Amino acid sequence: MNTGRKNIIVFSFDDSVPFYKYKDVFNEPLVLPNLEKFCQESTIFQSAYCQSPICGPSRASFMSGRTPHQLGVFENKDDVFESISAADMWSCQLKQNGYFCSSGGKVHHYYRPLRRRYHRVIYSDEQKRFRSDMNLPDDVEKDKFGGHRRGFGTPDEKDDAMYYDHQSADSAIKFIEDYDRSEPFYREIGFYSPHGPHYTPARFKEMYNVRNFKKPEEWENGFDETPYSKLNYPPNIADKPEKWWKMSVRNYFSALSHGDYHFGRIMEALKASKHAENTIVILLSDHGFHLGNRDNFKKTTLWEQVAGVPFIIYDPAQTSPREVQDPVALIDVGPTVLDYADLPPLDNCLGRSLRPQVQGQTNPDRVVPTFHHNDVSVRKGDFRLVRYEDGTTEFYDLKDDYWQLRNLGSEHPAYADVYSALVACSKSYGLDIQEPQ
Repeated sequence: MNTGRKNIIVFSFDDSVPFYKYKDVFNEPLVLPNLEKFCQESTIFQSAYCQSPICGPSRASFMSGRTPHQLGVFENKDDVFESISAADMWSCQLKQNGYFCSSGGKVHHYYRPLRRRYHRVIYSDEQKRFRSDMNLPDDVEKDKFGGHRRGFGTPDEKDDAMYYDHQSADSAIKFIEDYDRSEPFYREIGFYSPHGPHYTPARFKEMYNVRNFKKPEEWENGFDETPYSKLNYPPNIADKPEKWWKMSVRNYFSALSHGDYHFGRIMEALKASKHAENTIVILLSDHGFHLGNRDNFKKTTLWEQVAGVPFIIYDPAQTSPREVQDPVALIDVGPTVLDYADLPPLDNCLGRSLRPQVQGQTNPDRVVPTFHHNDVSVRKGDFRLVRYEDGTTEFYDLKDDYWQLRNLGSEHPAYADVYSALVACSKSYGLDIQEPQ
């Protein structure tokens, strides 16, 4: 058993909002007992952001430690391994320096394992295959709960083991309980939840009273748009009745609760294991999701609800709860892991280790960008500035307008400072902004 360097678990949800901000926003409470317990003994980064609002590009970025523009990866169809080699992934530094590296679920893109020629470079163990929730057998009994993608729920508990998260959790628990090698381990645990189609065992749907869901009052007066955002990031549920929205949010919440249940199983196994006092756990998601604000129920935009992600670090050596308000980035994952592994920082990486902030240091002035091709959005202080490829911008005060309904415009006193920071930050990340002629 390893008694020296820290074991490290990276735990990835899929399409998850920063759930600690959504507990009561829709009147019906979000039920996540295991994640809430985890937060009570961990460091929560309240202003954490993805570098791309799409699954594949985001995962390529934070698993390589490179920006979307460094990689040239902006869409799910783009293959990161056409830009860099498998050996360039930061986890290879762990493997090359004595860690046993183990895969398990979607942390890199796709629910299936990486191709064998990449897998064998990055990991020390075998590939693992889990059934996708979109491929539940036709003969399995399913109840329709309505809303986004019909909200199927399986009423028979004997069918629970068919879900991706159940299989991923079983695999992780077995690994934790069985691991007895002398070298430290690095383990990835990827969950399907709460990615669509939000299928779950029916009891997770039934945890929520759909009639209780209410839209925030701020949504009632509509929202500001620009011609560019209306064309390129159009609302997709403007014609849906409120009942459909209620059922859709219920489906999303139930998928998070399903993931919470299996997360709890894994953490219980870890706490009961011989690795309990020597394992760092990092929890994140690839990007967030619109749950109805700005008439959207989707990802891919540059507003706060998609750019923002959950990012939590658990260190068994310091279990007092801590909240960090400083902006941080998913590109910080690799540097943070390597820091906890007592290894040198990544070359050519703009990310930073968050270990100092877990230990009490601050970095409030940092600017963190999110890109979609040549559109960029940044968080600086209380503000979010979105700058589109055609040069138009949107400027929001997140403290007073979390849902970004009112564009403050370029005349706001804080605008010029944030815009200058956006230009400088974008250039360092690989996007050289040219003003329109």
